[in-house]
Amino acid sequence: MNTSAADQRATVLVLVLGVSGAGKNVALGALEDSGFAVVNNLPSSLLLATVRSLMTSYSQPLAIAVNAQQPSFIDDFASAQSALNVEFHALTVRVLRLDADDATLTRRFAETRRKHPFASDQRTLREAIAEERSRIREVSDAAFELDTTATSAHLLRLRVKEFALSLAQSDGSPLLVISSFAYRSGIPPDADLVFDARILPNPYYEPSLATLTGRDVPVIDFLEARAETAALVHSILSFLRETLPRFAHDNRARVHIAIGCTGGQHRSVYVAGALYAALKADWRVLRHDREHPVAAL
Repeated sequence: MNTSAADQRATVLVLVLGVSGAGKNVALGALEDSGFAVVNNLPSSLLLATVRSLMTSYSQPLAIAVNAQQPSFIDDFASAQSALNVEFHALTVRVLRLDADDATLTRRFAETRRKHPFASDQRTLREAIAEERSRIREVSDAAFELDTTATSAHLLRLRVKEFALSLAQSDGSPLLVISSFAYRSGIPPDADLVFDARILPNPYYEPSLATLTGRDVPVIDFLEARAETAALVHSILSFLRETLPRFAHDNRARVHIAIGCTGGQHRSVYVAGALYAALKADWRVLRHDREHPVAAL
């Protein structure tokens, strides 16, 4: 290949791995929407040859969802990764791994009535899930993991787009992701920093505010009338402004800051919004609300 053709090669490759039912197709669609050229459900034995072929045709980032069904999956995947590192020095290879808890995966298969690709007359669904998960984890210790247990398809698309943006950093600074969540549904598994907004007065107990969210003006006015709200936001911002440069120095591509309250509706949504407004002038920032999602900001 001549030099001018080589200069047009893709510089980012995302290898998507995931337990069946965890949302690989949704993730791959989100990457495609983010400008990636995508290949779905590729056998691991074809990974190296496929990347070689794509690198001759595409300058846009690449994403390949690899299935773990072949008996030689572990050896094939590891061999392909090593070869890619040697053959394509300028190619940044990242692994995106999706998983969910067993109960969620079992429910999803029951709802769709699909057969798990690892299931058989000799292997139960839970055993099939465990086998596939074991194979995937064997080859992806350094993967970026998204747990989709409490995640809608809409929110998963937002999270994957956040991941894609984190790969496109141009100035070496991490992408900040600020989210709100409900403690009753669990802390986001991939959160780097978690702050608790439950110390603030709860607008839920005001009848006129119960059905609103922390994005609505009446809730904002309610919370901003309390001195403890400003104190909490100020304290979190002081901590972040002190520590975020250290994350950048550590070459972190992404820092997820999660704000929680009881229902993920009022206080955490408000605080996440206040942090976003305060930090967006100096950092690349995205935010989302897990329990009440809207388009990412």
